[in-house]
Amino acid sequence: MKTFTCKWLATLALLVLCSTSLSAKTPKYIFFCIGDGMSFSHVLATQLYYEHGNYKAGNESIAFLDFPVHSAVRTHANNSLITCSAAAATALATGHKTNIDHVGISPDKKPLTSIAKQLRDKGYAIGLVTSGQIDDATPAAFYASQMRKEAYLIGKEGADSQFDFLAGSALKQPYAPSQPSLYDYYRQQGYTICRGIDGYNANRATGKMLLLDTDTASRSWLPYAIDREPEAMGLEFMVQAGIDKLYREKGKKGFFMMIEGASIDHASHPDDLVTAIFETAEFDRSVRIAYEFYKKHPDETLIIVTADHETGGLTMGETNMRPFYWEYVNYQTLSKESLSDLFRSLKKNGQVDSWEKARKVLADHTGLWTKIPVNAGEEAALMQCYYRTVIQKSKEQEVTLYAQTEPLVAQAIALLDKKIGVAWSSTSHTGGFVPFYAIGCEATRFATVGNNTDIPQTIRKIMKIK
Repeated sequence: MKTFTCKWLATLALLVLCSTSLSAKTPKYIFFCIGDGMSFSHVLATQLYYEHGNYKAGNESIAFLDFPVHSAVRTHANNSLITCSAAAATALATGHKTNIDHVGISPDKKPLTSIAKQLRDKGYAIGLVTSGQIDDATPAAFYASQMRKEAYLIGKEGADSQFDFLAGSALKQPYAPSQPSLYDYYRQQGYTICRGIDGYNANRATGKMLLLDTDTASRSWLPYAIDREPEAMGLEFMVQAGIDKLYREKGKKGFFMMIEGASIDHASHPDDLVTAIFETAEFDRSVRIAYEFYKKHPDETLIIVTADHETGGLTMGETNMRPFYWEYVNYQTLSKESLSDLFRSLKKNGQVDSWEKARKVLADHTGLWTKIPVNAGEEAALMQCYYRTVIQKSKEQEVTLYAQTEPLVAQAIALLDKKIGVAWSSTSHTGGFVPFYAIGCEATRFATVGNNTDIPQTIRKIMKIK
């Protein structure tokens, strides 16, 4: 009897295994969405902002919070607890840990192969979309094998990748001594270069495409959502354009699209909460576009959402039980960077030659005083900063990774963040866990991911890539 029971259990286990194997399905469409610098706190701050009535109709909650698979992911680099974007992106793209500033290469600088390249070789159309530069660390790790400083060579490898759709703000270093322009090189490799919405619409029927911003002078990220003109190209448009283009590639087995919300990180380095929330919200709307596609192809689509690392050490709450005031988010009208540029220009032209004039500029763009109470001590601290930096003409600036900010603007934005109810512990990356969400075909296979390298390795298993 015991022998029979053991054989019966073994047979049952084999049947279950075979059934699982037979029922396993390879996704036809894969979206790999990366919120650069996006922590659990960034997600929560944006969700709380939504819950106070700040959302488009039908978007009452962040889309990916309702995805059935949730996890937390470690992000450390091979040689550092706190990663950089290059090492983190390499882990997400290739499934291997590497050192700081290594893009698509191992610690001993040997090339690593990304899942995007492997899927390309299996016959899938490939798209990379970012609100930053298309040859910056995150997208670059999916096609390049270089040290991060080699921007021209990284850009060249983008053209060599023969990926079907590349979209971002700009090329970081399109020119190099005694080398062809990268714009010419992309054209030689069969790419049509388009700029902005009109450029895309005029060339949407072409083959391989490099879609860039209309601003040819800038080589940074797209303007922040809070600063951008309504008719300008943003991440949402690029994602929709990419889906439309990749889906039309009927000769391919399906498509893989990497979507990066690059400016969540850019806004978090200078501790600019409102701008970071607006960038996270745009990232959410972009993921929602992928989710709408998923609803039309639920048995064939996999959506993954995560981050490369946390930026800024954002904390919900300060040192006591202050209430939150999420409505204050609406009163900031410019990013910290743009407000600093404006104030610097006004200072240069002598248009803030009194505290009253300077306070009005801050009030107009942050809501301080006019809509948000400022006590005598807080105003006195701002006045001292004004006296030191404007009247005494101190040259000091708040310096973070991507920006130099006027001290008075930095202090006003910090006060606004405090009034909202949040705090920052850093102006750089931190070593904290980042969120992970998934939905769709074979999403349950990601339920146990705990390290960023697990994500591409799991995709490989699902797609039967060795």
